Amino acid sequence: MYSKTTLNTRFWRITSVLCLCILWADYGSISLHAQTQRSTDNQISAQLRLKNGPRIYSEVDSVRISTPFNVVLVTPSDIEDEIIFPDSSSFPPTLFLSHDSYGSSTSEDSVQYTFQYFGNQDLSLSGLRILYKVNEDTISIPVPTIRLPFSSRLEPIISRGDSLTLNPIKPNFSFFNPWFYALLIGIIAACLALIWWWYNRSRKKLTQPDTSIELPVYESPLQILKHELQHIQQDNYPLTDDAIKIYYSRISDAFRSYYEVLYGFPALESTSRELLGFLNKIVEPSAIIDNIGSLLISADQVKFAKFKPTEEQIRFILEESFICLNLLEERHKRRLLAHKKEFEQLHGFSENTQSGDSLT
Repeated sequence: MYSKTTLNTRFWRITSVLCLCILWADYGSISLHAQTQRSTDNQISAQLRLKNGPRIYSEVDSVRISTPFNVVLVTPSDIEDEIIFPDSSSFPPTLFLSHDSYGSSTSEDSVQYTFQYFGNQDLSLSGLRILYKVNEDTISIPVPTIRLPFSSRLEPIISRGDSLTLNPIKPNFSFFNPWFYALLIGIIAACLALIWWWYNRSRKKLTQPDTSIELPVYESPLQILKHELQHIQQDNYPLTDDAIKIYYSRISDAFRSYYEVLYGFPALESTSRELLGFLNKIVEPSAIIDNIGSLLISADQVKFAKFKPTEEQIRFILEESFICLNLLEERHKRRLLAHKKEFEQLHGFSENTQSGDSLT
């Protein structure tokens, strides 16, 4: 048996231990409640800062198939941590997200989506949520629903009260062995082409037209020179300075053209000295060289030295030209005949065919 004093001592000890346990339990619950309350206060504070909430709007009032349109999503940005906007997986499958761009300011964050719609009903964007990471917590805020009516070319038909019921489709009939018909058409086309070719060939044999080839007419360089001098003689007498220059140039060019055609020397493009050098090279008589040299020098003086000839000099140069023409006719008989033969050989003249005759 224990004494009364011992029992009292044990009672007080047990009571003290129980009191300490109760105090410790109360302290722990108060601390846990304070932590829970602090975390809840953080969430409430974040939600209070988001009291305006996100906004969503579209730049169009209706949607059409494959026509791009923009949708803008705006949210307050006074939260320090990360903001996660909806991605392409958050939108309906009838929407194709072709582009998105993000923007930011001191008070708001935004994202602009560029969509293409591939549906045939009104578009309703609902169930979108924005995630806000605040400290170690994540808050999900819903985005207001936006509805865009579907617009198509059928609306004017409906407004007129016309029926949209489609006519029944006619059944398709398949041909029996279509390659047979293709082969048959090819054979018929080949036969028609053969008949047409045979008909044209027979017709050409029966009615062969007489074809005549008009051979070119040979013109003697000497005759060309003579005709040009006669035309100059028949023209009006030159009175003005320009007319005199043309007069002398025509006479000079007539003789230059004669040598260019007969000998193939580029006399029209050569200087007077070069042409006289060529005449010496082909051993022309001195009378011809002196006569042509006088004509060329007079023409150069009038054209380039502003020489004004008298009326007598103007008439004399034409007379001198006809004298030179007679000298050339006597000198170049063989050369002119050889030039004609070269022309006939070049154009296929036969021995019995003269220049200018028709060859049948």
